[in-house]
Amino acid sequence: MRFLVDENIFPKIATYLRSLGHDVKSLQEEGLFRIPDDKIVQIAKDEGRTIITFDKHFGNVLKYPPSNTAGIIHIRIHPPLMDDILSAIDNLFKKYGFPSFSGKLVVLSKSGYRIRQ
Repeated sequence: MRFLVDENIFPKIATYLRSLGHDVKSLQEEGLFRIPDDKIVQIAKDEGRTIITFDKHFGNVLKYPPSNTAGIIHIRIHPPLMDDILSAIDNLFKKYGFPSFSGKLVVLSKSGYRIRQ
């Protein structure tokens, strides 16, 4: 899968996703800081990448309808402990049977996930 990792995501998460064989573009690694959310969505859509973010604004389905995106994974794990996040990502990948997240908003929590389309 192809992911766009928001600037607020720990670099270790991008590294981990790459170790699983995913194509990952990191805004932080690209030096793209403080760019507007609309631009992030457009980059992801143009490149067919699912956004991974802590930013709650991406969970607003009125502003960012999932059907208009290549997918959004909104991580809602507090406190954001690395082991908890990686475990939640593993759980999502093991249980999620679809070939992509396109057109979906995934809200990822420590106890599981929910999907909106």
